[in-house]
Amino acid sequence: MKLFKILEKESNKKKIRKSDDYKFFNENKFELNKNPYFEKYGEVSNIFDVICSNIVICGLQNKEKLDKIIEEEYFASGERKIENIKNEINERIIDLPYLKVQNIKVYIPFFNINTNAIYSLRSEQMSNEPYVNLAENYSAFLTDPFTTYGVDIFDFLSTKLVRIDECATAVAFYHFDFNAIFIINRQGSLDNVIYLFDRNIKHPNFNHIVDRIRPVIKAYFDGNLNDFIYLLYKNSLISYNTFRKICKEKKLWHF
Repeated sequence: MKLFKILEKESNKKKIRKSDDYKFFNENKFELNKNPYFEKYGEVSNIFDVICSNIVICGLQNKEKLDKIIEEEYFASGERKIENIKNEINERIIDLPYLKVQNIKVYIPFFNINTNAIYSLRSEQMSNEPYVNLAENYSAFLTDPFTTYGVDIFDFLSTKLVRIDECATAVAFYHFDFNAIFIINRQGSLDNVIYLFDRNIKHPNFNHIVDRIRPVIKAYFDGNLNDFIYLLYKNSLISYNTFRKICKEKKLWHF
């Protein structure tokens, strides 16, 4: 739809390229060369690709740290009980980002829930088949994180996405660095990006941003094009110039 193309064209690309998420990707994309399965995440063409790739990178970093910590704790176990070892592991990984699914912490999003449970709950089983070589030889355990966990993967704590609202088929997230609303369907694929605070806004107002975008998202989910466009401008989320460009083309559109 041309509306979203206008918002993208007018977006503040300079600020986006200087964002922490872009910086993280550029500094850590070498991690994706550790296994051919991840190479596809090394090429990004838009900001949604950056978010997806960063989730995978964080998963790789988590795995490396978990493997090291688990090996160290069991190697130095001495006379300690298994539960004491696991408690020590939990203390050392307390700051790692994760996604919570069925009350299990998913630290490694490219593994399924059962394999993640080995890492987060049953690490003593890593000395048994089929997990004994999981630290180095894990290709057989790989799964697509976005089809495996669907839209919930974007609640992974390494992202700057905040879940704002949802409908039966999709969830709306706001990204504080990219200044954009992402409409992601339940299957974990992108439906739309709504770029805010375009390049024509010299002094953007970020106060109470969640409260200001919530009615915009409601209008989007309701399919109310007029309210959607009006609220973008009324709530100071787009400039008057961008608003005029949208209105000029509006008669040709529908959701």
